[in-house]
Amino acid sequence: MKTKEMDKLVAHFDRYFEQTDCTVLHPVDGGAYHVDVLLYKPSEKYPFWKLVTMGASDYKMPAVSNTISQHNEYIMFVDRGENLEDRETLQWYHSKLLMIASYAYCCQTHITYGHSFEWENEDADDEMIAAFVEFPQVIEDAGILRCKLGMLKTAACLQVVLLCKAELERLMKIGPQAFSDYLYPENGGKCHFLSEKHRSEKF
Repeated sequence: MKTKEMDKLVAHFDRYFEQTDCTVLHPVDGGAYHVDVLLYKPSEKYPFWKLVTMGASDYKMPAVSNTISQHNEYIMFVDRGENLEDRETLQWYHSKLLMIASYAYCCQTHITYGHSFEWENEDADDEMIAAFVEFPQVIEDAGILRCKLGMLKTAACLQVVLLCKAELERLMKIGPQAFSDYLYPENGGKCHFLSEKHRSEKF
């Protein structure tokens, strides 16, 4: 990703998260597809951690109809109770986000709102086996969804929500639109937008 694009992306999330305290995390395994991650601490307005990819949008996805953009960046919201200042805990979330962000590039496919991923974990105790791609509706200003990085390049900033087996089964049963309504109910019910390593009542 070009330096000017990085500056625009950081400024974009600084604006919509209303904070300027991000830390840049670099991938451990540097390859041809380099994606960094921005880490924002919980704030008074948005009291949860925010992890955001920076560089996933370098991949121009194949053109399809009914999509937001051919370039994506990905956001993950994590409960403030998780200690992301602990290296091992942070690495778990970091690796999951990078795996999801790399999917479109590795499979040479198009990913957008309503899509989901499933994977096999090496650790049998790892509860999270899938992710759902959602709009970051918890953020007050919907302008967060699009970040203009250049004259001909606008990235969609999409949220990913980690899912356990039961939630994946629910998604498969009711479909993506109804599942999105479950994550962000319009009737003012409890939202389910936080990603967790171990499922809790906070979700």
